[in-house]
Amino acid sequence: LRFFAAFPTSVTAMPAPQSETAIEPAPSKVAPEEKSDTVRVQRVAEYLPEKWISKTGNPKAPDSFRAILLSASTGKFLALADNLITSDKGVTSGAKENLVNECTNTGLISALMLTIVLPMSFESVSDWLEEDYVSSGYAFMDGWIGQQLTSAQIESVLGGFNDFALIFYVLGTFGFLASTVLTVIMLLCVGEISTDSGCEEFLRRVGTGTRAPYLLFMTGCMFAIPAALRYAVTIKTLPGLVILGLVIAGMSFLIEAVAYFYVSACIQAHNRINEFGELSLSNKEAQEDVAEWFAKNGENGGALQECLQDLAGFLVDKSKNSELIINLDNLARQRVAMQYHKLRAESVGITLSPSELYNLSCQVPEP
Repeated sequence: LRFFAAFPTSVTAMPAPQSETAIEPAPSKVAPEEKSDTVRVQRVAEYLPEKWISKTGNPKAPDSFRAILLSASTGKFLALADNLITSDKGVTSGAKENLVNECTNTGLISALMLTIVLPMSFESVSDWLEEDYVSSGYAFMDGWIGQQLTSAQIESVLGGFNDFALIFYVLGTFGFLASTVLTVIMLLCVGEISTDSGCEEFLRRVGTGTRAPYLLFMTGCMFAIPAALRYAVTIKTLPGLVILGLVIAGMSFLIEAVAYFYVSACIQAHNRINEFGELSLSNKEAQEDVAEWFAKNGENGGALQECLQDLAGFLVDKSKNSELIINLDNLARQRVAMQYHKLRAESVGITLSPSELYNLSCQVPEP
């Protein structure tokens, strides 16, 4: 009996199988993450084999309904490229060009609007609040709203209408003026810095300040508020006033809805095009793909640019209405160009040396 009593202690002291089962799930958690870093893409030329491309890992801009509304109202969507440029440790070749284009477009439109609003701030503030001659009455007395008011009430609101219109015309004038001046100053600063690396450092230091011209431009658009008030008080019938209100409300909603649609598409397109890296091809893959392309298109005399386009990747996402072209990276483009010129020269009975092929491959145009 003492001998058998010792067995329970020896049996319960064997937890090894449990520790082995606890370790088994670990590899299965790592595998999906590795697969999610690459995506299989089709080729523009459907007869070419599919390839794998890697994801860049760039942070995505928020694309929720609230985030898009906030981005549209504050101009945050204008900093999408800036954030990507400044977060990259390398030098982005498009930093200066992107900033110059943004400032030029905003400055030109602001200057154009300034030439419209500035005369209005002198001519349209009080002309509808004054009598054409003594005892002729005021312009809005014949309107439906004026007919509901007494002469004393009309006299009491004249000063308020005048100040209301003047304040918003001043906001419009100085909003467009400040937007124009700031874009000019920013362009001069970029011109002094000159290089892409200098523009990246400028963007890091300025931060969200690049959105100031956009915000001032939107402030300038407030000149439309006293214009709407003027329309409302001079209309002569109640049905006309109702229709006017519906038109103003409908057009305002249309502007906001279309602006939301544009900004939403901008943010989603930005996230999509920066989600994946470029397509790479080895020497062997480039030779095989170009040879197959020549077998299909060589007799028709296809140009190098057409070959590069056909060898690019093609990623379709029907759920997001996306058809993204994945361009070849610089090295792959050079390898394709060398093989293209080699086969093109052989097709006309010419043999090019390796140095000549290399010189031709260095002249590949940008995608």
